[in-house]
Amino acid sequence: MKSLLFSFADLSVKDKAAKEAMKYFSRAGANVVQQDVSTAVKRNSGVSYREMLLTFADSQKVVLRIKQTGDIFQVLLNNKLLPIRNQDDHVAAIAEIVKAMDSGRSKFQKLLAAAKVRPPAGIRTAAPKMEQVLIGKRDALKAAIAEVRAEIATYTGALTA
Repeated sequence: MKSLLFSFADLSVKDKAAKEAMKYFSRAGANVVQQDVSTAVKRNSGVSYREMLLTFADSQKVVLRIKQTGDIFQVLLNNKLLPIRNQDDHVAAIAEIVKAMDSGRSKFQKLLAAAKVRPPAGIRTAAPKMEQVLIGKRDALKAAIAEVRAEIATYTGALTA
């Protein structure tokens, strides 16, 4: 089967072509861990389409934009448009997508590692209070150590006198 034709009206993760696409991605070495199909019909460049989002084991995302005719209109890899040479041969196109994923994996992982994630506004962390408590304990221990050293000094002074 060279061409995958999706059923635009009944497009879902249970669609036969969607399952075939997942199978071809797995054979090419990219394991799909999550698949989602938007219910909303979008329009871009005069073409109506629906989106199928595929998330892979390394957190990379591929969005397949599927036209009303059932073929793929555009491919987005990590939210960037990816031009495909083999548009008529979906198996070769999937191999192209996987190759692009492999070549950009290290850059993508660096971007993920560099991204700073802030907790939501409603969540409070205990770190500032914990830091104050630990500083208080540290200062109390320093004072206790100073007292013990002073007491030791008085005893050693009494023994030498």
